[in-house]
Amino acid sequence: MDAIPVPEIVVGLFMILVVAGIRAVWSISPFPSARPRDVRQSRPVSTDSHQTRARLIAWCVILATASVPLILRVVPPNGIYGFRTAMTQSSREIWYPANAFAGWALLVAASVSALLLVVLPGIAQRWLLWTLVLVPALGAFVASAAYVRYLT
Repeated sequence: MDAIPVPEIVVGLFMILVVAGIRAVWSISPFPSARPRDVRQSRPVSTDSHQTRARLIAWCVILATASVPLILRVVPPNGIYGFRTAMTQSSREIWYPANAFAGWALLVAASVSALLLVVLPGIAQRWLLWTLVLVPALGAFVASAAYVRYLT
């Protein structure tokens, strides 16, 4: 009888949990009541920026959570989850260090993004909020790719 592939099952369940979390967070409205009004003017304050900020902070939490199994080196080589390149999938000696580094880079990027999203004033534009998430994530990807090249 073949052994039960426990790491693959754990990774699969973790991915299901992440997807369910994303779906749940995306359906949350931070302002379920009537739109707040600006006291200086009689027009409604846009809640678009607040909703985007809440969703992006939740996304940062999900990314940080997804990076933990990579850091702990419990994700085996697979075609779904991890820092997958031709070089990392060809060798287990490269897969685990590369994914641990990518996990740390992703954790730092998510933490920096979440901190900036919390500290930034409430009147920030949506493009700036997205930039605060995408630029550190891109930096984590570039750093991880450079580390993989260093390993080979």
